[in-house]
Amino acid sequence: MALFEEYKNHQDESIRKRAYNWAIAIGLQHVDGLNVSDFLIQVARQEIEGKITMDKAQALIDEHYAQNRF
Repeated sequence: MALFEEYKNHQDESIRKRAYNWAIAIGLQHVDGLNVSDFLIQVARQEIEGKITMDKAQALIDEHYAQNRF
């Protein structure tokens, strides 16, 4: 199953677009040989569903990775 497939036919066009954009961004990470965390996917789902803004998603991701450097 493709990432965010459940949003592909959503009635809200903005949700479909946000899911598509996240899938593209994550796909580009995979092209570079990078894997995204489950945390990032959870944040993406929140943003796709409109529970948080993109600015909030970015802040959460930045904070998470600043605290969890490898």
